Amino acid sequence: NIKINPDSSVWVLYHIYDQELLVKGDQFLVLSESAMLRGRRDPRLGRITVIDSKDKAYDAAKNVLTNDQDRLSKLKSKYRKFAPAHEREERSSVDFELVDLEKWEKTGNVRSRSALVKSPNNDDFKRNLRLVTFEKIVTGYLKKVNDPDFNYATFYDAQMREVTNNEFKRHNTFENEYDKFVEDQARKKTSDARIYRAMLEKGETWSDDFSDEELHVLLNDVSTLQEKDRRAFLISKPNPYVISFDYGQYLNDGQTDKDTAYRRGSRYALDVNFEANPFIKHPVLEKFTLDFGVRINRNAFEAESTNANVNEFSAAIGANWYPVLVPYTVEAPVFFLGTYIRSGYASVDAPSANETGKYTVLSMPGIRGGMKYNFRNHVGLRIVASMETLKLDQYEASEGSAVLPDSANIVEAKVGFGIGYSF
Repeated sequence: NIKINPDSSVWVLYHIYDQELLVKGDQFLVLSESAMLRGRRDPRLGRITVIDSKDKAYDAAKNVLTNDQDRLSKLKSKYRKFAPAHEREERSSVDFELVDLEKWEKTGNVRSRSALVKSPNNDDFKRNLRLVTFEKIVTGYLKKVNDPDFNYATFYDAQMREVTNNEFKRHNTFENEYDKFVEDQARKKTSDARIYRAMLEKGETWSDDFSDEELHVLLNDVSTLQEKDRRAFLISKPNPYVISFDYGQYLNDGQTDKDTAYRRGSRYALDVNFEANPFIKHPVLEKFTLDFGVRINRNAFEAESTNANVNEFSAAIGANWYPVLVPYTVEAPVFFLGTYIRSGYASVDAPSANETGKYTVLSMPGIRGGMKYNFRNHVGLRIVASMETLKLDQYEASEGSAVLPDSANIVEAKVGFGIGYSF
């Protein structure tokens, strides 16, 4: 670092590992040794000199490094074995012992020491230790933040402190069964990735190192992994389009009881809808979809104290909003609200007055709300409640028409049940 400004700095890079990672205008995180290791005390070092004959010097050094743990086994004939009183304990006033290994040399009747292995001096050792520690911290950090399953919300939640006592974390450090399960799954995932990597690196010769029995077991594992990946891909792959068929029954009745002889009993609507999610995978807009549908409607209303039957064919276009879950969620109830406009035509007849007429249909706007449930086989069920006001304007009438109005407003409230297919 050759210059630091309040909002920028200038650096010289002596070695660039990947040129493509240097993008003009990007922000980079600089991890420095002094900042990462701030607050750590220097290690306490001890130094031991081991002297022995040249052929025994390395064994002597090994005994020193292991605190002579095999000493009693060499003298087992002099001791009786009992149950262990406690586990082996390590106690020392230093953090590291630096060992210098020397040998005896004899020149005439004079015996002297000469060096075999010399440990680094204390300052060099501390410096190397800091570099190794810094590298481990940075490596661990990079592995964590580049893990696809890592997110800062879960990370910070695990570090939350108790409200009443800031010295203790809210989550304990004891490993439970769920933590063990997650760790086993992660370990299995790493093992699976290692198999895949070996297959990719070696190409068609990846199985050369396996015997027939080992290859048989491995091929079964690979087939299982491929099926798991295929199922996970199909489940996670969003389906942006849905086509559905709805059958609706009306909740209100606009007919009159004065014309019971010609009261329409079967009133229903058949809808075919096509729903698209053009903003899929967008963090905000993917909860909005566009909808287009056509319907055949059989309804009735009162006209001059007589009942008039409406046979309508119309098309509607609208939008839906999914406030909780995204529309392509699988195996969970998904709620939505929507609005739409409708246009079409209808034929109206009043049987008691022997009159017929043709009308244009306009509804602006209609509102709806409902819930749908998507299964993994792409089939889904849904229930929709809607309310709208149909504005009818007559453009053709039979001769002598006196009952059917020139225009009428019909309030429709209905609930529909449907089945859909996503793709």
